[in-house]
Amino acid sequence: MLRRILLAAAFFLSPLLTSAHVPYLDDYNIHNSYGSAFAFPDNIYSRALCTTTRCPPRTFQRNSTSSHTGGYRKLWSPESWSKVYLQAGENLHFEFGVPHIPALEYPSFRPTVYLLGKCLPSPDVFGHPKPQEIEYPSFDLPPNYHFKALRFHLADPIWEPTKFHERHLGATFLSYLNYTVPVGCDGYVYIVVETYEKRVVEFYVAVGKKDEFPPYENTDGIASIEDTKAWADGDIPGVGRYCQKKGIWERE
Repeated sequence: MLRRILLAAAFFLSPLLTSAHVPYLDDYNIHNSYGSAFAFPDNIYSRALCTTTRCPPRTFQRNSTSSHTGGYRKLWSPESWSKVYLQAGENLHFEFGVPHIPALEYPSFRPTVYLLGKCLPSPDVFGHPKPQEIEYPSFDLPPNYHFKALRFHLADPIWEPTKFHERHLGATFLSYLNYTVPVGCDGYVYIVVETYEKRVVEFYVAVGKKDEFPPYENTDGIASIEDTKAWADGDIPGVGRYCQKKGIWERE
């Protein structure tokens, strides 16, 4: 999917565009909690959230939380959150991967990815390898919110990425997860990426399969081709300054 998304970005400025797969950038990981989760507009058209994390505190201690509409938002978090609404019987298509740059070379960067929802399918639906089912995930959630969780522990060597090259960006990517699975009831499905890396990293989460530009879409929040290329190259200006001030190398 990311190949198709980035291809569309190359032609995004054309007013005659009739087909696209839309990239969004979160270059400081502001979507880092349940309450600040990035909401994909729908589950139909292909879209990707391309995240660059900030450097965590030296001690890895989570900052205190503050009230936020619909949940909680941390000042710093090892998590990235996105969500998409599905109706009962719909299929969720989702993907996870990283730009193939030296700092993220396999197997140096192996985060954990979760699906959270009320009616997720059995892990057996995913085939082999399959995720682990967790009844009570440890994330900060509002009171009385209980989700089933499926955990993809990518540090396990059974999860090997597929490499592909995107010629329009001149960049290579590693795709770890690429699934289409049914959902049993109406509601949001959350995709959470968790990493405690003591450095800046990049990754993408994508949903939807339809290879057309949404007819009702506007350009709000959609990344330009220049910014998408910079993200794919790991070149986000200023994102490593906090790391350097704290004596932590940006990409080691």
